[in-house]
Amino acid sequence: MTYDSLSQKLRQTTNVAMPGLLERFEKFEHMTLMELQEAFDACEERFRAWVRDPANEGKPINEAPDYLDRIALDSLRERRTWWE
Repeated sequence: MTYDSLSQKLRQTTNVAMPGLLERFEKFEHMTLMELQEAFDACEERFRAWVRDPANEGKPINEAPDYLDRIALDSLRERRTWWE
């Protein structure tokens, strides 16, 4: 099954203020809902581990390596949930 390209839709209709976010959508938008859920779960665990690390205390969450991946995966997962 193919899905519409959210990254292309956003490029055509919206100014996205977060550099790199559209590329993250492109990276994941081909996945099925199950694959998105698995990727999100793994990303969420890495994100939580980064937050728990004392070395990152006080840092803004947008400095986490998985920050944009987490946004893209969660958005695509939510969108796909209502689509499928």
